[in-house]
Amino acid sequence: MLPTKFAVEGLSLSVLHEVERFGIKITVVEPSFFRTELVSARSAKFAEIEIGDYKNEENPPQMMESIHGRQAGDPDRLGAALVSIAAMENPPRFFAAGSDSLTMIIPEIEARLTDTKIFEA
Repeated sequence: MLPTKFAVEGLSLSVLHEVERFGIKITVVEPSFFRTELVSARSAKFAEIEIGDYKNEENPPQMMESIHGRQAGDPDRLGAALVSIAAMENPPRFFAAGSDSLTMIIPEIEARLTDTKIFEA
């Protein structure tokens, strides 16, 4: 999981406990790639200057262009799912959206559980 996604997830889940007494509900949505224009050359912009210490081994523009149009997720199905979740009396706190999202999320959760069990007192 990317650190920025984890930060949003952690903040959202901690705020959830603060606002639920006011009837506010929060669902963290962890989407995988969906067939949208997000990764197209028209939408995705990359820095022209690279910092050597942060150099990516892959070519990000080529990598994004190679998956453009081949993303597994259907944006119409995601939209319908989000509308359904918004209408729920008790929505889930976490929603993994997209067929390949669990492939990315489950190893992270399992690693956290392993660390927790190893170091529990």
